[in-house]
Amino acid sequence: MKLTVKGILPGSLLIASMFMSSLAVAQRSITLEEFRQLAIRQNNNVKAADENILVAEAQKNQADASGRFTLDGTVTGFYFGKPLSTILPEYGVSPGINFNQPIYAGRKNQLGRDVAANTVNIQTERKTLTTSDVLYNTEVTYWQVVSAKEQINLAEQSQRQLTALVTDINNQYTAGLTYKNDLLRARVQQNQNELSLRQAKDALTLAKLNLAQLTGLGDSVEFVVPDSISGTFDSLQTSDLSVRAQSLRSEIRIQEKTLESARLQERIYKADLLPSVSLGVSGVTAYGKQGINPENNNNTLATYYGLLTVNVPIFGWGKRTEKVKEQQYRIRAQEHQLKDSKEIISLQVQQAILQVNQSARRVTLAALSLVQAEENLRLSKDRLKAGTIVGKDVLDAQTIWQQAYSSVIESKVGYRIAEANLKRALGELGR
Repeated sequence: MKLTVKGILPGSLLIASMFMSSLAVAQRSITLEEFRQLAIRQNNNVKAADENILVAEAQKNQADASGRFTLDGTVTGFYFGKPLSTILPEYGVSPGINFNQPIYAGRKNQLGRDVAANTVNIQTERKTLTTSDVLYNTEVTYWQVVSAKEQINLAEQSQRQLTALVTDINNQYTAGLTYKNDLLRARVQQNQNELSLRQAKDALTLAKLNLAQLTGLGDSVEFVVPDSISGTFDSLQTSDLSVRAQSLRSEIRIQEKTLESARLQERIYKADLLPSVSLGVSGVTAYGKQGINPENNNNTLATYYGLLTVNVPIFGWGKRTEKVKEQQYRIRAQEHQLKDSKEIISLQVQQAILQVNQSARRVTLAALSLVQAEENLRLSKDRLKAGTIVGKDVLDAQTIWQQAYSSVIESKVGYRIAEANLKRALGELGR
């Protein structure tokens, strides 16, 4: 028997240590900054924004090639039946090469390249905007994980306190010093706390799943967050940060670039009213039945020809002019929208600052309430032991303490979320 115990015990310890080691590896600790970097690299919306930038760059490369000469090769085989074969070669093949060079088109090609370059800048700003939203949601969800973790700690601490309180009230009930109603009330509150603990654990799982999805971890929740709700929660000095936000916010930059492209498009439409000139040169060869060359009746032919094309718009029922007017109206509408967006951003910044300062005041008041609730609970427990109050009074004090503690958690997490919202309002996220 001793040999069996000696043989099994070390093996069990080895298996247990391996299990704990694997659990420690699986439950890796990830900081907020690490989650931010994961979101930037792995979030699907950010990846889609990267692909859209590549699309815009490919379009820019196409626009850069416009206005340059083109060179095309052709091969044509022919066969003529009677009566055409009596005046033309009956059969043959004709390879050729065509050269075309636009000479003048009212700078439409250069303007098109400028529009394409603007599109790349717009897509880059769209990625910044997408990244900002993803990082904001990541921070909010991260602090929701922290909140759920703190709520679990609170419920577990309350569970220990209620267990001890139920024991004390049960002893008093057994000694005939209190009523059974107080004991039942304590047990009901104990059951409610167990339900709160279960809900907090479910909230933690859901918050982790959301955080994993945002950061490209799939449905894995095998991680822990090291942060707690400690730290500083200071108010901000009221200052006008609107101008700074307008220079950083991607929404403004996108609208400015879109407006710039609209003005370039207006110039392109105006260029449609101007003449255009292009030069084309084609080389032609032919091989076939004898007589394909009318000059010497040989079966080979080689020649070339050139074309200079001038296209002058003369009359089109005012369609081109109306297109210019339509674009001008679009430009004015976009100018009004840009002005409105700047005003909205100014309002958003002021609201975000107010939210941070309100959250700071909530933290201060919640912390003060918690100190008072802790002292109230301590005094209630002492008076219960002295027999000057009944169990119901202590349960009420316990409830007040738990609510005060929960308010501290909510107010501190709310402050962190308000901080993230301010960074987003200022356009600092994603840059």
